[in-house]
Amino acid sequence: MRKFFKPLPDLDERIDRVEGRMRRARQSLERQVDEALIPLDIQEDFSISELEGDVMLVSRDDDLHDKVRNLLRSEGYGCDLPERTSEAIGLLKLHKYRMIIADCTRRSRSRLFEYVKRYQPYVKIITIVPHNGRGREAMRWGSYSFLVGRDFDPEQLRTCLISSLKLKHHVCWLLAHGERCNRSCVDSFQSDEDFGEIE
Repeated sequence: MRKFFKPLPDLDERIDRVEGRMRRARQSLERQVDEALIPLDIQEDFSISELEGDVMLVSRDDDLHDKVRNLLRSEGYGCDLPERTSEAIGLLKLHKYRMIIADCTRRSRSRLFEYVKRYQPYVKIITIVPHNGRGREAMRWGSYSFLVGRDFDPEQLRTCLISSLKLKHHVCWLLAHGERCNRSCVDSFQSDEDFGEIE
């Protein structure tokens, strides 16, 4: 009498799990390829000569684009406006930036922090956050400083620009120690060494 193969009871489940892992791996690989091609897409769409450099604002909010770009131009800085984290990383691969202003009111942008920390630690990040708790969290990730809400006071951003880019402080000492911005780093210039003595 001929014997027929009887599949194990959980074989279908195991095949489904393997197919699910393969599908996720394929999607991950496609995403990595898309991200690797972003610098080429940017070159095709804009060309490197159209990039302004200096500072980038990562946000989808048009009102925030206008607010930040106008302030940056008044201080003599160019500004590029990627909307997604992957585009921002693509721009970092193409052009030299000194600062990133990252809108984290709705997204964490952790991949951007990881990329900067690993490959371009000299780039400073100012984070726009929904509340102070997220701001302190962003400082732990490596943010230079933070602004609360998209309706932040433009003078605080101006202070951060002067403090970080012109006076070259490593981090906003006041925000890092739980205090509010009082412009002391700019109005009565204090170096990182001065702040160290306060501690």
